[in-house]
Amino acid sequence: MAATIESNVPRHDIPTAGRSGFVLVDDRQVHYLEWGRAGAPPVVCLHGGGQTAYMWEALGAALGATHHVLAPDLPMHGDSDPVGEMSRQALAATIPALLSEFGFDRAVFVGASLGGLVSMTVTAVHPELVRGIVLVDIATRLEDKGVERIVEFMRAHESFTDLAEAAAAIGAYLPQRKAGDPSRLTRNLRQRADGRWEWKHGYTRQLRDGGELANGGGWRQLVGDLAEDAAKFTCPVLVLRGGASDVLSSEGADEIVGLIPDARLATIAAAGHHAAGDNPESTVGLVTSFLAEIAW
Repeated sequence: MAATIESNVPRHDIPTAGRSGFVLVDDRQVHYLEWGRAGAPPVVCLHGGGQTAYMWEALGAALGATHHVLAPDLPMHGDSDPVGEMSRQALAATIPALLSEFGFDRAVFVGASLGGLVSMTVTAVHPELVRGIVLVDIATRLEDKGVERIVEFMRAHESFTDLAEAAAAIGAYLPQRKAGDPSRLTRNLRQRADGRWEWKHGYTRQLRDGGELANGGGWRQLVGDLAEDAAKFTCPVLVLRGGASDVLSSEGADEIVGLIPDARLATIAAAGHHAAGDNPESTVGLVTSFLAEIAW
């Protein structure tokens, strides 16, 4: 009769049908989620600012049977080490070595918000690495009001007494999102020595310290001259706009689709800026159709 083994050691959260791991890349620890098998067509999913790789759980689980899906925590997010600066160029510079670590010669990138900006920057600098891009509610033109709402939410909540308080704050910020199990917020929050829970990203501290992200202009600098780069893209691009987004307007979505030679636009219904989480079913369907369309 097998012995029962009890352990008080906390387990790292394993995503549905996937794996969670750590790797050293250029002496920097990177936490990642992974689905599928080596040798299948690679898909690299990059999360939004203030998020973690777990935002891609539904997509990774859906694509795992046909693709090798990799979703890293970006620097200064989740359980990955930071880099010296948080410009899109600095973040994009970490991606080629990560792809090499996993044996990816080329991949389709799925990027939400900040992850989309990083995906576009990788495409501009290393077009040979990119087979196609899915941009989730991000473009070269952003709406100030929506960006400022994100900044205010990050600035207002430095830490929480418990996970229930955090869940209430998120529910007020994202009223269209279905309420979930507060314990799952350990994917985005860590407990400090004083017992309070803080975000697994460094933006709140930067905003409170008056750093470059402390106003809308700082966020707009992330977009920079991306419009010039986007006009030179040769890979196929799918732009997914949250139907109720206050960050990417329909005009902004039309604008970037007009800039990129091989681009198409689709709307994720019943979704705001955090479209992949607001409506994961539609996101999965649209990404899957795009991969089939480009034979990847």
